[in-house]
Amino acid sequence: MTNRELIGPSLFLALFTLYAVVAWQIPLLPFEEYETVTSATLPKVYAGFGIVVCLLSIGSTLLKPREKTNTDDVLEKSHVLRTFGLLILMVIYSAALEPIGFLISTSAFLLAGFFVMGERRKGILLFASIPVAVVFWFLMTQVLGIYLVPGDLWS
Repeated sequence: MTNRELIGPSLFLALFTLYAVVAWQIPLLPFEEYETVTSATLPKVYAGFGIVVCLLSIGSTLLKPREKTNTDDVLEKSHVLRTFGLLILMVIYSAALEPIGFLISTSAFLLAGFFVMGERRKGILLFASIPVAVVFWFLMTQVLGIYLVPGDLWS
């Protein structure tokens, strides 16, 4: 058992517990009082599901037999740099979403994210980012009718 394997599930357990507290405080509208499914139902389900998954993850980590070597516990500089690189990419993506639109910014974000994570093959970079963004855009806008920012370039 390593501390590193327990940090993630423990943080998510705290997050889902806080989310559950907030979800149970969602006020019901007057017409929802006797309804089975209300505006608070899905957040409560998400919170409960997240807490169960986190507890299962913590339990499986604690019950896992110990390994002799703990070389995986070393936090490498490259992992920290990749993490900060992805955080910077997320900030750039959120800033670029409005001006250049969903399709271009999402495709560029996925392409750059895969590159930061270590993928260097051009075919994989292109075919794992552009079709995913286009299919997601199509499903959201054409099938579900949800508005996604087209960007100022097109207007």
